[in-house]
Amino acid sequence: MASQLASNTIRLYRRRHAMWLLAGLAALGLPLAGCSAAAQEESRVKSVEAKIDGLTCPTCVPPLTNSLHRQFDKAKILVDDEKDTATVQFDEKQAFSDDTFRQAAADVRMSVVYYRVQACGRIESSGNERWLKAGSNRFLVQSDQQLPVDKPLCLDGRVDPSKQPATFEVSAFELQKMN
Repeated sequence: MASQLASNTIRLYRRRHAMWLLAGLAALGLPLAGCSAAAQEESRVKSVEAKIDGLTCPTCVPPLTNSLHRQFDKAKILVDDEKDTATVQFDEKQAFSDDTFRQAAADVRMSVVYYRVQACGRIESSGNERWLKAGSNRFLVQSDQQLPVDKPLCLDGRVDPSKQPATFEVSAFELQKMN
């Protein structure tokens, strides 16, 4: 009986302190894991599908896959020798880098022809130019569509790495849904 009373007292003590801790974190405005909070705006390159020159047969797949994994260790990578593509889906903590991607291909004697990119971010206006800021990436935007400036968007399009600055040719976009 005494051990059950002690056990109940300890549980009550822990529960009260846990409630105070949660209330303190909420008062500071810190997000709580596992708790629903307002969705945060995404700003990053989510995935890249690169058209690869030199990806000629199934034996080319492992070297390119390994080279990309060395550079983008947290990403999901799929290399398809039938389509001559390498697709990288980035996790939230890892950023796309054109130079790094091209170097990974060059390390195995291949090259990037172009990218198909899915990214979320905001369009910034500078004079007559519009720029997509997606995480640490910034692309000059080319689009026939009217893109809202300074609104959170997700875009799909093609990037030609041979153009400087890198130009994002938008094929589709949508406003980010904020809960």
